[in-house]
Amino acid sequence: MKVLVAETAGFCRGVRTALEMTLEATRSKPGEPLRTFGPLIHNRQVLAMLEQRGVTEARDLEECRDQWVIVRAHGIPPDQRRRLKQIGRGLIDATCKRVARVQAIIRKHARKGYHIVIAGDEDHAEVIGLMGYAEGRGTVIRKPEQVDTLPAWDQVLLVAQTTQNEEVFQAIVDRFRKKFPHGIVENTICNATHDRQREVRELCRQVDAMVIVGGYHSGNTVRLAEVARECGVPTYHVETEKDLDPGRMARYATVGVSAGASTPNWMIRNVVRFLEGIEWELEDKGTGWKRLLEMLAYNNLGCSLAAGLLVAAVSALTGLPIQLPHMIMAAAYAFSMHTLNRYLDHEALKLNDPERAAFYQRWRKVFTTASILSALSALLLAAGQGPWSAIVLLLLLAFGSLYAVPIFERRFFTQRNILTIKDIPGSKTFMVPLAWACVTVWVPHLHHLTDGFGRLLWAFPLVFLLVLLRTALLDCLDIQGDRLVGRETIVVLLGEHKTMRLLLTAAVALAVLLVAGLRLGLTTSFALFWLPAAAAYGVFAKVSRGKRLKDAPVLETMIELVIVALGVLGAFWLWMESF
Repeated sequence: MKVLVAETAGFCRGVRTALEMTLEATRSKPGEPLRTFGPLIHNRQVLAMLEQRGVTEARDLEECRDQWVIVRAHGIPPDQRRRLKQIGRGLIDATCKRVARVQAIIRKHARKGYHIVIAGDEDHAEVIGLMGYAEGRGTVIRKPEQVDTLPAWDQVLLVAQTTQNEEVFQAIVDRFRKKFPHGIVENTICNATHDRQREVRELCRQVDAMVIVGGYHSGNTVRLAEVARECGVPTYHVETEKDLDPGRMARYATVGVSAGASTPNWMIRNVVRFLEGIEWELEDKGTGWKRLLEMLAYNNLGCSLAAGLLVAAVSALTGLPIQLPHMIMAAAYAFSMHTLNRYLDHEALKLNDPERAAFYQRWRKVFTTASILSALSALLLAAGQGPWSAIVLLLLLAFGSLYAVPIFERRFFTQRNILTIKDIPGSKTFMVPLAWACVTVWVPHLHHLTDGFGRLLWAFPLVFLLVLLRTALLDCLDIQGDRLVGRETIVVLLGEHKTMRLLLTAAVALAVLLVAGLRLGLTTSFALFWLPAAAAYGVFAKVSRGKRLKDAPVLETMIELVIVALGVLGAFWLWMESF
């Protein structure tokens, strides 16, 4: 089965901000009572995740007494806000900025005596909150025909629930302008809602059926399902992949997938995996190559192979000889550190890819043992090269092992919740390439410092920039989980667009250094083979965005394979030179 996934599927900015604020509260206020007044967002699975972190839902005002209260993304009426401030320990306002803007528009016109008409669902949390700002002059309508039943007011304002169906709202606007030619219309439908509905309409022209993923009580998710059905396409609104019938879905050759603004990436990915597996289960036509690439990512074999072969690429670049144990040492180091930190940083992994997290948990003893043995093997191989190599690698292993372990005291970082090295903003994105550069450039060639120091010094930033491109692209795949657990990778700090510009700058800098090194005689002509690797990462940055929800583990392995291919060429180059 072919599956097309909407690029806009998943968390909108308002939901993401609300979750980030809530999770930051759990970190900054450990042990203190945290309640959300009503469900923070309309997604049962995410709410269950928050409950595991000590954030519970209050259904009435009295349950919020002496608690830290988080205002839900949908907003609340002003009288409830005032009461919560009086009885609660403190208020954390996670109201979506788009919703807050509608509240401000309604309040402004209500104070001028306008009657407020809200196009939306009367019992939806957002609309209930908006009505509180209308000062008793608010009316909610759902259908265009209801405009005709409104009194002939002199001053009237029409707004929309931010997740309203655009076509329905436009029909309401047409009737409203005829009845109230002097009335004011504010199109307050969120841009994210507009983009999602537009993309669903576009997908419907390419698929045999649509699957919309999200809470059954989520207004924007229900609207997406309505939009798909209006396009005449069989539509299935599901919360999880368990709600789909494989026998029924097997009738469709191509299925589109979109999701509501409260749906996390991992739930979308689970649905996509389920759909892609139907053809294999029912027709015995597997996607074996995709499962193989996923397993390479899950086992960390892709990254360890890349690190090991990168030693050969560095040797071919510098003209300095290496041996097979040097490559095995780098591969063992990468496998050990990446596996260890997957366990130490399991929170982000569970949010990005629960299937992968479950895989690690199921094979925990095997991976832990393999990680320890790999670290010892790397250390023994380094010791075989001399005491300095062993000391440097021991320091790298110690640093990597402490990466996700609390080593700082909270009192030293009052403005930021920095307890581990990984909590330092941008640490992961820059420290991984730094470690790889050390273990592939310096450790294998410490005995060549006298005759090759200049070449090694030039190779160090080349490896750093190449692995930086690789790491930042992988960070883009993990951006949602990193955001939610507060890990500030460079992608989270800068945003994806600025990060892509940074990566382009890094790729250009890498190309300039490669050419300059070749001209200065600091590299061999193998430097020319590094240029396609930098270009390949630029292509990945361009084409992978719309496929991240669908093929994240596959993309991860393919990103690693760029360095693997460069290393294979390096090994072949060294073999040819040996004759």
